[in-house]
Amino acid sequence: MGLLDSLFGGGTKLDLKLDTNTIPEGGTLSGNLTLSGGKKPLKLTALKVRLVYVKVTPVPGQTLPKIEMQNLLDNAVVSNVDLAPASLNKYEFSFQVPKGTDPKGTYKVIAVADIPSVKDPHAEADLKVIGPPTGEAPKGMFGIFKGVAGKEDVLGQFPKLMSRDEDELCEGLSELQCAAYDPDKNFVNVQDLLAEKMKTGSERVKQAALAAWGTVLNNRAKPEHIKSLEALAHAPNLSSDLMREVVSVAAKFAEEGAFPLVQTLAKHADPSVRAEMATRLYLDAEPDLQGKKELLMAMANDADAGVRKAVFGAFAAFNSDKAVMEMVAKRIATESSPDVQRACLSALALAHHHGMKDLVFTTFVAQLKNPSSEVRKELSESLHWLPVDPRLKEIVVTLLKDPSVEVRRAMAWQGCNMSEHPELKDVFLGALKDADEEVRGNVLGALDRFMPFPEAAKIFRERMKTDPTEKTFWGVFNCSKFTEDPEGKKILKELTTAPFTRIAERAREELA
Repeated sequence: MGLLDSLFGGGTKLDLKLDTNTIPEGGTLSGNLTLSGGKKPLKLTALKVRLVYVKVTPVPGQTLPKIEMQNLLDNAVVSNVDLAPASLNKYEFSFQVPKGTDPKGTYKVIAVADIPSVKDPHAEADLKVIGPPTGEAPKGMFGIFKGVAGKEDVLGQFPKLMSRDEDELCEGLSELQCAAYDPDKNFVNVQDLLAEKMKTGSERVKQAALAAWGTVLNNRAKPEHIKSLEALAHAPNLSSDLMREVVSVAAKFAEEGAFPLVQTLAKHADPSVRAEMATRLYLDAEPDLQGKKELLMAMANDADAGVRKAVFGAFAAFNSDKAVMEMVAKRIATESSPDVQRACLSALALAHHHGMKDLVFTTFVAQLKNPSSEVRKELSESLHWLPVDPRLKEIVVTLLKDPSVEVRRAMAWQGCNMSEHPELKDVFLGALKDADEEVRGNVLGALDRFMPFPEAAKIFRERMKTDPTEKTFWGVFNCSKFTEDPEGKKILKELTTAPFTRIAERAREELA
């Protein structure tokens, strides 16, 4: 302690900790300050943080260079605060770094506490300010890096990763994750930063950081990453949102050594975790992951219907496996849950591409008598995948006459996906006589899939006169807005005077 400190109480101390010592220009400079009180009550006039640019210029003929210091930021964190004796006062700060900085320059962050009667305590830290990404990378979140991107380049491309604002930080993590799905991009050099956010961030930040970490390391995971994931999976009181991300990452890392964790989570006490694992085995695990099919088969008889639904939905990944598809088809007849039956239909929908057309059609025709309208609705939503076949027409005709209006509406709407089936034209035109106006409107929205637009336009004009409901006009609008045919513009112009305000507005918007 110096003489001045002894005379006026002293004992004050200021510590500075930056969240990171590397930051992109235009990014956010953030950190923490800890100010210790003295031996007696004191007054903190101001606590300031400065960003200083240190410019060193050699001088010809002189040994010592010329050193200039320029303040780029000078911001007060807090002012006019009482400091209790021996107190420990913590403050956070967050400021935006100005653009136009020198990437090759030297920067310091200096914190100073202005305390009357006491030598002002101060602290400083070195900071590296980096410019935009180098090389061939264009600006924006989808810039391309060749090889492994350096940490500085990644932070330059995603400056929001350094933000202390939760919304901005989560947005930056999401942008990084989206870019990391590109297999040509390698962002592994920010894995430590992501791991830190997974430990210290809010619940929302932890979830976003874990998702980004798993995607960045997908197909690059090492044993230490697997161990970290296992530790997180077994952490007490893990939230459902975080557990869901753990499951997703485990599926991504399965081929790199996380399959034992996958197997453990597939037997988790919480059925929602087991269901999520089944789904993630389908969506996130490698298609040829060894042991995946056997694990799903073992989960097929789970006591929870939600788990079984996810499992049978995941069997869509094996629609070229005849034994699996036959098992799925048989399961519909014995399954008590309509949701699981629906998942079975969805899984079967593309099996006809692998020589199982008869199996698919036989199963689908049988479900026309399913007592659950939700299953029959699922059936209608799976038909557009099927090839031309007399049995397809039989199914569509039956569903367009289904006793459930929701089934008929779904089947009518699917007309927009059945342009490869011109043989169904008269079947859909017949549905224009349906008692439900939404069914009729859905059919109108799909007519150009079965006939040239000018031919459909004649029907539109006739229906707007004879069946002038709002659903009719919406159907006409929905069909007309997508066509390149000149007749579509004429129909839209006619709709600008429709008797329904919102439809008229939308028509004007499309024409504009």
